[in-house]
Order: sequence, then C-alpha cells, then structure tokens
Amino acid sequence: MNIKQLRQAKADNDKAQADLKAEGRRLMAIAAEKRTPEQSTRLDALETELDALAATAAVVATDLARAERFADDERRQGQRVEPGTDHATLAPWGPTIEADATPLAKAEARHAALGAFAMAVKAATTTHEIDPRLYAAATGAGTQVDSSLGFAVPREVAPGIERTMFEQGKILSRVDARSITGNSIAYNLFDETSRADSSRQGGVLGYWVDEGTAPTASMFKLARMEMKLRKVGALGVMTDELISDAIGLGGELEASFERELVFQVENKIVRGNGSSAPLGFLNAPCLISIAKESGQTAATIVTANLGKMWARLPDASEATAVWLVNKETRTQLDNLFQPVGTSGVTPRFVNYGPKNVLSMYGADVVTVEYAEALGTVGDISLTDLKQYRLIRKGGVEQASSMHVYFAQGEQAFRAFYRVDGQPVPRAAITPFKGTGTQSPFIVLQTRA
Repeated sequence: MNIKQLRQAKADNDKAQADLKAEGRRLMAIAAEKRTPEQSTRLDALETELDALAATAAVVATDLARAERFADDERRQGQRVEPGTDHATLAPWGPTIEADATPLAKAEARHAALGAFAMAVKAATTTHEIDPRLYAAATGAGTQVDSSLGFAVPREVAPGIERTMFEQGKILSRVDARSITGNSIAYNLFDETSRADSSRQGGVLGYWVDEGTAPTASMFKLARMEMKLRKVGALGVMTDELISDAIGLGGELEASFERELVFQVENKIVRGNGSSAPLGFLNAPCLISIAKESGQTAATIVTANLGKMWARLPDASEATAVWLVNKETRTQLDNLFQPVGTSGVTPRFVNYGPKNVLSMYGADVVTVEYAEALGTVGDISLTDLKQYRLIRKGGVEQASSMHVYFAQGEQAFRAFYRVDGQPVPRAAITPFKGTGTQSPFIVLQTRA
C-alpha cells in the first residue's frame, strides 16, 4: 500500500478500536449478575477482536513509518507544497506563450515545458530533489500517482496534444466534436426514419389551409441518444539518455502520444463496437451496404458501384461528404471508366485537383489505414463525418513513473483521453419519393 492507503488503514483501525472499547464500556457498566449470557459472551469476544486489531495496528504503524522515511521528498526540498492550493507564484515549466505567437513557437514552448517536467521527475525519483511544481501539476491535467512514484503532467503541456490530435487526424478533424463537463450526456433527436408525410421531423405535418382555418395538429416524436465517456490510454517509455535532452524528449513524447491516440480514436470511429469503445459507423444501424454488380469480380471497384453509393447519400450531406478508402483501392479508382461503344472514357465525376488530390462527385478521396483491404466491406466508404457525434471531457490526462522501469534506467509516461462517439442517425432514412433509403454512411459489399 502507498502512504495514503496506509494512513487510511491506520485511521480505520483506530476508529474500529475506539468503537469496540466504547461497546465494552457500555457492557461493563452493567453489573455482572445482571448481564445476560449474550452480553457476557460478547464481552469475551471483544477482547479477542481488540487483540487482533492491536496486532494489525502494529503492522500498519511499522509500514507507515517506513514509507514516511522513504518518502522524505518534501523535507529534502525544504518546503511543502500542498496539492490543490494556489501555485500562481511558481514559475511555469516552459517559456511564456504569447497569444499571438506562431504555431511553431507554441509547439517549441510545449516541448520545452514537457522536457523540463520530465527532467524534474527524473531528479525527484533519483536524487529526491523535488521541484514543488510537480505537486502543483497535480491540480492541472491529472492526478498524482503515489503508488508508483508518479506525478501528473502539468497543464501547460497536456492540452497541446489534444489540439494537435484534432488538427492532424484525417477523421477527427471532420467529426462533430463537443466537450462535456460530466461523465455522460443525452441528446434529444427527432425520431425521423422517413421523409414521407406524417413522418418528417418525427411526425410533423404541415397543411395548406384557407384563411381563418386552423391546420390539423400533428405530434412529433423524439429519440434519445445517450453517450458515456470511455477511456483510451497510451504508455511511452523513455531512456535516461533521451530524458537528458529536454527539448528532444518533449517533442518526441508529444508526437508519440498524439499518433497513438489519434489511431485509437479514429479506428473506433470506423469500427468500434459501442460497448467498450465508441460505436463505429461500420457497426451502426444507419449503415447502408451497396450490393456488388452482377458478374463483378473479386477485389474490384467499378464505376457503377460509386454511382449507386452516391445516389444513397442525402442531399444535405453532399457538401461535407468524403470517401474513406484503403490505399489498395487507388489502383482501381485510377482506372475507372465508363463504357462507350467498344471502348471507354474517364467518368465525368472523377477529378484530380492541382495537388493530385482525387475527388469523386466533388467529395475528396481520403486514404486512411483504418479502411479494410480491397474487396472487403469497408475498403471504400462514403461518409458525412459531420453526422458523427463525438464527446470528450477535458484534455489528455498524463502522468509519469519510473517505478516499473527503474532497473532499466527508463522513465514511463502515460496518457489517457476520455471520449465517446456514435453516428447521429438512428436508422437509414426513406426518402419522400423513391424506395432507396439514404444515409450519411454508405459502404460497398464484399466482392468475392
């Protein structure tokens, strides 16, 4: 047990002993000849219980004294800084970042702050020279890890990673991300599964009426979308040699956590099960799957596939839609054609921009490693990611420890991020006219 747990165990033991002694005093106040057999038996049992508690108290006291001797950081530092108090007078970890600083200057300042923090942690866990800002950090982006000699990463550093995640992620930069203050949230949505009369907006219906005539009342229905934060984490281990280069450590550590957390969150936006992770659009009830063409061979994509996928996209999603594809599909997309007599021409909806960016029907084609292999469901997806709701709380919570990797001369840094997400539509929508349902998430069936 760590110091906090040992102190709590001592307090619990003291209270238990006090309660037993009070009970004993109450029983002893009863004359011996007037005590019931049960009361006499209880008095005998109290002595046994008190002896056991006293033995436990001795063990706890010994362990607590030993732990407090080993944890003399604050006494060596010459001052005590209480977590949760005002640390405004302490110098920041990195240089002051001006509001109008360039992105490069801000990034370098974050790296310097993280590097300075790492070196302070190394000193604290090796020479016991405690920088009081290590305790101040615990009031920021994380919680001090007593049991593993850990410290929370300071506030100056952690938020930078989250911002970069959303700036760099091909999927994260496109979803509807919202911050919450609690651990869960519920959104009320119109329960709309059809655009037919009496179904739009969950049941609202308008009427053309004569002057002085009231329209017939209609009632809309609401659906509830409930979301609960889930935790994703990453663990990085740095050698003492890398820690000695403060700026190098800060940049490398931040980049490593950024890349891994981006991968984890974006991968679940695509294929999450909705139980232990966000619900991915590949598993969503609103997903539409387009059948392959008659006679279409395995591991191919043909022009007709894309036309049928685009036809199932709602009009409102055309401006924000993107195609998410596996890189293996590019050989198929580059060779798309429309038959014309005995030959073929490039489809009119395929276009390469000035930077060789492929678009189809005006929507960019984005290569992502989360897409399935060519020929499998999910190798190409037509998506409007603005219809994917992602919630998050705070920034990236980080902490460090050298306890596990002490013998190897390494320092462990970990990061946790709390998010959840799911597509907004509850089901594919039946259009006002026509029979093919529509959805902002459309895939092509396996071609085998």
